[in-house]
Amino acid sequence: ALALLFFWTHKMSAPLPESPKSFHFKFETLKGYFAQSEDETDDSQFDFLKEGFGLLNRVYDTDDDDEKEQGQWPRFEKFVRNLNERSGEGESIKVLFLGRHGQGWHNVAESKYGTKNWDCYYSMLDGADGMTWSDAVLTEVGQGQAKDVHGLWQKLLPEGIPAPETYYVSPLTRTIQTADLSFKGLALPDDKLYRPYIKELLREALGVHTCDRRSTASHILKEFPHITLEPNFSEPDVLWQANYREPRAARRYRLAQLLDDIFANDDNVFLSLTSHSGAIRSILTAFGHRDFALQTGGVIPVLVKARRVEGERKKPPKEPSEAP
Repeated sequence: ALALLFFWTHKMSAPLPESPKSFHFKFETLKGYFAQSEDETDDSQFDFLKEGFGLLNRVYDTDDDDEKEQGQWPRFEKFVRNLNERSGEGESIKVLFLGRHGQGWHNVAESKYGTKNWDCYYSMLDGADGMTWSDAVLTEVGQGQAKDVHGLWQKLLPEGIPAPETYYVSPLTRTIQTADLSFKGLALPDDKLYRPYIKELLREALGVHTCDRRSTASHILKEFPHITLEPNFSEPDVLWQANYREPRAARRYRLAQLLDDIFANDDNVFLSLTSHSGAIRSILTAFGHRDFALQTGGVIPVLVKARRVEGERKKPPKEPSEAP
């Protein structure tokens, strides 16, 4: 009850996926603040752990003379909050830490069998050869990747990095495990404690692949009693279909719906989203961000400006299944 009260008081309602709004948001990535948002950054060589999430060393127009000796993160937070406060009507500024889950058994299986065999056969099984990848869990490597993220937060929090004010997580087991290992046990401020909030639409491409079929709501709550499911979260997985793989246009629309929901209902500025490679790719597309591939366990923050636009978001026509 207390967890639900927390989210009600923070204005976090969750619309049903098939309930279009009479408005949507147009997003813009603000460049010049993170290395990953710059065109010249090579994503294949970028190491977010060594780069401290990629925050660029620069001055801001909100810097005071007596603050010049402060670290980069506190000055960046002041700048962002000031930018958000000065936003026009229907506009807002947010920083979203986009985290991909650590290595799961489905990742191991695709590497073992090859992408073609994975897509055409193995991905439709619950597992094989002693591996299980239906709603895949993290491997030991994946757990280590999430712990590395925990270590980076542990290092940067004393340096003034703003802790996320909201922790959104995909309902898949591997993403909840990743978020837990990344944030549990950190010395977080009392008003920014780790409270994972499960969003149905924050998922990987839907359908066919059993690794992307979530468990029942009751199973998720049994395994992770500390999480909060958004309102209208169904007991069975009603979005996943065994014979239809969600096309990219549909996935982009779904993730854009999620972002509309978040920007309409969450007034917080610094957010964490723990998700999947395909979902993050769609989020970056919605933001007008450059393509940026994340390795398993990778995390990048993005500075985003949103502007409310009247009228429903245009829904793409239904396309054939993307599965081979």
